Amino acid sequence: MEEREGTVTTADGRTLAYLERGDLDGPPILAHHGTPGSRLSRHPNDAVYEGLRVISYDRPGYGRSDRNTGRDVASAAADAATIADALGLERFPVMGVSGGGPHALACAALLPQRVTRAAILVGAAPSDDPDFDFLAGMTELNVKEFTAALAGEGPLRAELRPYYEMITDDPEVMVRMLEAELPPPDRERLAEAGPREALKLSFVEAVAQGTDGWVDDGLAFARAWGFGLDDVAAPTRLWQGELDVLVPRAHAEYLARKIPGADFELLPGLGHMLLSHFPAAWAWLLEA
Repeated sequence: MEEREGTVTTADGRTLAYLERGDLDGPPILAHHGTPGSRLSRHPNDAVYEGLRVISYDRPGYGRSDRNTGRDVASAAADAATIADALGLERFPVMGVSGGGPHALACAALLPQRVTRAAILVGAAPSDDPDFDFLAGMTELNVKEFTAALAGEGPLRAELRPYYEMITDDPEVMVRMLEAELPPPDRERLAEAGPREALKLSFVEAVAQGTDGWVDDGLAFARAWGFGLDDVAAPTRLWQGELDVLVPRAHAEYLARKIPGADFELLPGLGHMLLSHFPAAWAWLLEA
């Protein structure tokens, strides 16, 4: 597997860091990481990247990307377009996992002439619909984080500070705390060395600059995204673990109702960690 890292500069002068892995001459897929996450978020098995060119980038404030204070979910589309322009990608599919799901959907809605397909795995739904209970079925960790986000930047920073200290002191402590609230299939996956180490590396890189990226994701999720789900023009497919408690199945069901023509697959007996379905998602993205 090949890897290549780089940076691009946005129209407003910010730096965005990206990482390409797989076959650098292969068909491209632009991936949006979870919350928190970084360009280092990855499948732990190098072999699944064979024949693919998967491009991940640090959202603003994460890893090596400059902060974009006040960003909303919609702003991901312009950042994605900047990276695509720099890499010579005229048309490309997008994939979003967990907190990356809304950002992938932003690309599918706001770059209709460029995004060919959107694959969303355990992606979060909008929080501003009064008819949708955003917090129902979520683990206590996420409920506390989102409640703090609703209260504003100060309360959210205070809520995230202990987790930042765990990650910077010993990311293993953070993973242990997280897995204690997860269903059995996710705990089983985290018991494997590959997924566990990959998650820790991504977490450490996510907070390389502090909690800015994490805070700004939370604030963006707590307000309107900046586009409507009925604006999602690209063919979209949703994969959702039945037992997920980080982004419960109601989120994917909501997205499936609201996104025109979206396909929805509920995965019985699985939770939030859908690494086994990455290859299927990538294959579907490249059918276009």
